[in-house]
Amino acid sequence: MINLSVVVPCFNEQKNIEELVSTVLKIFTKNEITGELVLVNDGSLDDTAIEIERFSKQFKNVLGVNHSKNLGIAEAWHSGLEMSNAEYVVTIDADLQYNPEDIIVLYNEIIKNNYDLVQGWRREYRAQSLFRKFLSRSLSCLLNILFLRKINDIKSGFVIYKRKVFFDILNSRNKVRAFQHFFILCALSKGYRFKQVPVKFYPRKKGRSFIKNPLFLSFAVLSDIPKAILNFKIISRKAD
Repeated sequence: MINLSVVVPCFNEQKNIEELVSTVLKIFTKNEITGELVLVNDGSLDDTAIEIERFSKQFKNVLGVNHSKNLGIAEAWHSGLEMSNAEYVVTIDADLQYNPEDIIVLYNEIIKNNYDLVQGWRREYRAQSLFRKFLSRSLSCLLNILFLRKINDIKSGFVIYKRKVFFDILNSRNKVRAFQHFFILCALSKGYRFKQVPVKFYPRKKGRSFIKNPLFLSFAVLSDIPKAILNFKIISRKAD
């Protein structure tokens, strides 16, 4: 029986795949977890797909999913979730800016307290550009104000879910274009029990971010807000 699935969207991340696979598999062994790693190549233009295929052939608990074109983070999450088998599913980025060791922190929290989802809150940003940090925190602040919330780092994609909960949340992904920025608000609108735990966020060591223009991305998110307000109605439940 698989206890934990780790789903990773990958776009032009060939330089990070080997370290990611090695680190996550060591975490499974160290913590005596029967786990699997699901790597989703989201239309990469480099050799990400080749690297994923190499490790999926080498390890039985490394699974590969391939998108022929770039479909975005939410679709990569959905494809990875469909391929996965565990009761609990973690999403984490491939760039190793989140420390994979913190997967266990999220896992223990959801097991111990029976939350529906637990999110890693990027309390410490290390060596990220001040402009990117400012945009990220400003956008989180704006979403909190508009949705009457008090949530740290709404947009962090480092999250563990109960499997059925994740499926239910992703069923709403087509209601807004940039769903990865609104999924926590979607979860809260559905009344799910939610917890945040602080994690560190490190600078990227290898490769380049897919976000070429963070200001343009922020404007795209802003354009989604009216539709998000309509679809993810505000309710009284808040994060614990």
